[in-house]
Formats: sequence, C-alpha cells, structure tokens
Amino acid sequence: MAKSPENEHPRKAFGWAARDSSGILSPFNFSRRATGEKDVSFKVLYCGICHSDLHFIKNEWGNAKYPALPGHEIVGEVTEVGSKVQNFKVGDKVGVGYMVGSCRSCDSCANNMENYCPRTIVTSGSTYVDGTTTYGGYSDIMVVDEHFAVLIPDSMPLDATAPLLCAGVTVYSPMKYFG
Repeated sequence: MAKSPENEHPRKAFGWAARDSSGILSPFNFSRRATGEKDVSFKVLYCGICHSDLHFIKNEWGNAKYPALPGHEIVGEVTEVGSKVQNFKVGDKVGVGYMVGSCRSCDSCANNMENYCPRTIVTSGSTYVDGTTTYGGYSDIMVVDEHFAVLIPDSMPLDATAPLLCAGVTVYSPMKYFG
C-alpha cells in the first residue's frame, strides 16, 4: 500500500496545494526526505509564482499530479547540510529554480546542461529518484541536492531574488550565449 504524502518521508512539512484543476490552493500537510549526504535543507522564506505554476496546478498541460504543490522560484536560509556538501553552510541564503534533479550521467548532464537531460526532475509534480512525488516551494521547508541550489549573496534582497531563479535564468542564458 502506498504511503500518504504526510508519511512518505521523515520530515513533516506544510504547504499550499491544489487538489484539482480548479487551481485553488489550500493547506497541505506532507513530508520531505531527510537531509542526504549531498543535500541542502532550508527554511523557505520567499517563493514566486510563475505562469508555469498556474498551468501546472490547473492541469492545462495534462501532466498534473494532485495534490499539486507549486513554486520554483524559491529562496530561503540553510538549516542543515549533508556530510559531503561543499558549497553551502548553515545560515547561507540559497535559491532553487525549476529543476531539482537529473540522471547526472547522460551527455547533457556531463556538460552541465541538465535542462536537456531526458530524465530531468522538476521542482513540482515529478517523480524523484526514490519514487516519490516532488513538491514545490509553496511550503515551509525544502531539501535539495546541492548541485541544483544557488548560493545567494548576502547583498541581494531575497524577495527580489526569487523571480530571478526562473525568469532571470530564462533570459540570462541566451543573452550570455549570444553576447
């Protein structure tokens, strides 16, 4: 028998999720995985809402898994790091965008182009490597592999930084590529 979202993982979490294609968000108790050796856990302080989140929670692309917990413009403060984490420490400001995982073995992943990986794991509504559903940033805590987290400088205001993790990245890459 499948475990409920509240009992899949050891860490209790709270968020806002849509239960159907109405897109109306309501309180949702669920769980996050324990901090693994390469994971960064953080308290979510800000999370933007993107048009992609709206399409997702209303199932306009036909791939929503309910309950659907949106949010992929996520920033917060690190509360715990795994034993093999090299780039973050407790108290750092951190951001997470649209991806939280990939195969890490295909040519795209080997060239740091995980967005082209055929097994990309997105922040909301994907199946994670352990078989459970990913839930987005409209929640109190997040756990993510450090490879998919961004260190936010202390000089950047977190509320203004959150949207940069989606729209900013979308614009930045082609601007850099095309000079």
